[in-house]
Amino acid sequence: MAFSNTTDTRTHVMGDLMMVTGTWNAASVDTGTIVTGLSEILAGNVIGDTEDNTGGGVDGAFAIVTTAAPGSLTIDCVSGNTGKWWALGKR
Repeated sequence: MAFSNTTDTRTHVMGDLMMVTGTWNAASVDTGTIVTGLSEILAGNVIGDTEDNTGGGVDGAFAIVTTAAPGSLTIDCVSGNTGKWWALGKR
């Protein structure tokens, strides 16, 4: 299996900012990347993950905004974890 994600078709626009949301599934992996379609992410996070603990790696999930890929979120989590994600940034 692999990391997969969806992006909701309805985005939320606020001036030149856009909020993008979706779901993620880390089947048999503990990291994955989500390409949001934003040119720059100002804030982002994961919510409602199935291993609802703090931190990442061994006990939960968190999102990392990667500077090498400005429109991407990297999810670090427990293998088999699923949840929702959001990102706010520039179009």
